[in-house]
Amino acid sequence: MTDAGGFVALDAASRLSEQEQLLRQLAEMLHLPVSVFRRRRPDPTADGPTAGECAAILAAFSRIRDPDARRRCLAMVERCADA
Repeated sequence: MTDAGGFVALDAASRLSEQEQLLRQLAEMLHLPVSVFRRRRPDPTADGPTAGECAAILAAFSRIRDPDARRRCLAMVERCADA
């Protein structure tokens, strides 16, 4: 069955499962709990990055087209993480 836009509608459980898997993968790659992505408001007692900060760095990184620039950026972030 298609919706008014002509797209095949995915069942809600399938979409939720895909979203949950993506959140888990992102959290694992960033070494963060999945709950970071579910917070409505920043937790003032948390010392880790906010969901907004994670989203901003991922969005900026995805716009870097030059592979060498991406490697330099990643190296800089890793150096900051080790500091």
